[in-house]
This record gives sequence, structure tokens and C-alpha cells, in this order.
Amino acid sequence: MSDIKRVTDLARVSPPDDVTEQVNGPREDATVDYEFGIQSPMLMRLHDLWRRKHHDGDLPGRSDFDPVEMKDCLGHIFILEYVPDIDNFRYTLIGTKMVTWLGVDNTGKLVDEIFDDRMRLFYKGLQERKVPVRTTGPVAWRGKEHVSYELVVLPLSEDKRIVNRFIGAMEFHMKC
Repeated sequence: MSDIKRVTDLARVSPPDDVTEQVNGPREDATVDYEFGIQSPMLMRLHDLWRRKHHDGDLPGRSDFDPVEMKDCLGHIFILEYVPDIDNFRYTLIGTKMVTWLGVDNTGKLVDEIFDDRMRLFYKGLQERKVPVRTTGPVAWRGKEHVSYELVVLPLSEDKRIVNRFIGAMEFHMKC
């Protein structure tokens, strides 16, 4: 399982050996990548910033990120907050470039209001295992099969241990 070892090396995360079997992809048509073969320079910068803030096994919190240091990412960023009372996640921020590409602003909506339960379970698995992930696939859920995406999802924690948010970013590309 070299993919798990690479994530551990990059982010000093120690996921269990079964992480790839238990954290299913967000969609059936998505590819999940724990090796972080990130193609987008912008997504690489966000991932590197998260790694620099991930100290001695402590996860970074939202307050550790200054918008100025990631200004080239802002339009692509989303923040997802865990809502424990209903065991779901709410989009508290969605960047303007994401809204433009997707044609809808889902800020304030729960994950299962937008997607099927598989997406909620995807985030739940990442939350439990405290692992970052990269996924790729077509934007089929918006009827835009001619557009593909690259997504990076990074866990955040206000107490440095329990994941209560994710910061992520998406880059979109027209398929050739």
C-alpha cells in the first residue's frame, strides 16, 4: 500500500492500513488518489500550505489559514463544517470560480441536500481517519460530462485532534 505510505510521509498522518478500502470515493465515477498525484499547481500550493500547518500530528484549524497566503486559491476553495446533531456536513463557503463552473451556489446547504448519501459517507470516512485525499472525475452530477475536475480535500480541527471541518479546492478543465 504505497499510496498510504506516501500520504503518511507527506502529511505525517497515520491512517489505518484499510483506509483505501473503507474510504470510498465520493461518486462511482470518481478516482480516489491517496498518493497525491496532484496536477494543478494551485491545488499543489494549497496542499503544501496545509502540510506546513500540520505540526507533530496536530491537524491545522480553519484559523490557521490566512486568506492572504492563499489568495490564488480563494475562488476555488470550499469549506465544509461538520454538523454533529444530524451527522452531516454543511458547505459554509464556496468560492466564486466553483460557483461559475458549476452554475449554482450551494453555500449553506448540507451535503445530502446536494448529493446522494455516498458523498456524506465519503466525508465521514475522511473525518474518522483524518486523512487528506485527491479525487478526479467528470462533472456529471451537473450534467457537464464535458468538464472534468481535480479536487483536494484536507481535514481541519479546532482542537487539533477531532476533524470538524474540511478545506478543499477544485480545479476544472474542459475535456479534449
